Amino acid sequence: MPHALRQEPCQSRCDWSPTGEERDGDLVFACSGCTSEWVRTEGWTPRNLDGSIAAAITAELARS
Repeated sequence: MPHALRQEPCQSRCDWSPTGEERDGDLVFACSGCTSEWVRTEGWTPRNLDGSIAAAITAELARS
């Protein structure tokens, strides 16, 4: 059974990247600042501290 996604308070050091893990076939991404996790089925899109969306997240969102 997959673990629940980690949700932690923002530390204002946001930098999102893939963890190498999958959850129900979706790649898991984590913030290096707070360790919160995200998958593409979540209702929000993570942004880095500068407001940009990591290229790997954009690619994951484009997957059909």
